[in-house]
Amino acid sequence: MNEISEVPGKIPPKKISFNETERFDREGFSGNHYVKPEDGLGYSALAVDVHGAHPLKQMVGATRTYYVREGTGTFTLDGVVQDVREGDLMVIPDGGRYEYQGNMKLFEFNVPGTTSANAITPEQPQE
Repeated sequence: MNEISEVPGKIPPKKISFNETERFDREGFSGNHYVKPEDGLGYSALAVDVHGAHPLKQMVGATRTYYVREGTGTFTLDGVVQDVREGDLMVIPDGGRYEYQGNMKLFEFNVPGTTSANAITPEQPQE
């Protein structure tokens, strides 16, 4: 018998449909939030459609992961330019600097869930 018992404080498995997401639009990219930091799940997840460029940012107190679902582009990770295509995974740990550009669809996953305070504009440009 496969019964799932409720465990107090445990987050149960769940499906999140596209129609439950929240749209966002920014210069160079747009997408949909599947899980926002304020949902209190300990992570955030979003689909990102890149149609330009994402500015240089530095991660603070979180790890950000991008999976390239479709298309091509470049990621600059700590000053090193990497060509990316469908199936590639880019991991930016706490303290890592990154920017990207291209025409691609990404899936972004952050642990813990991130806000603008976790992806800051660095004071000094990458060398």
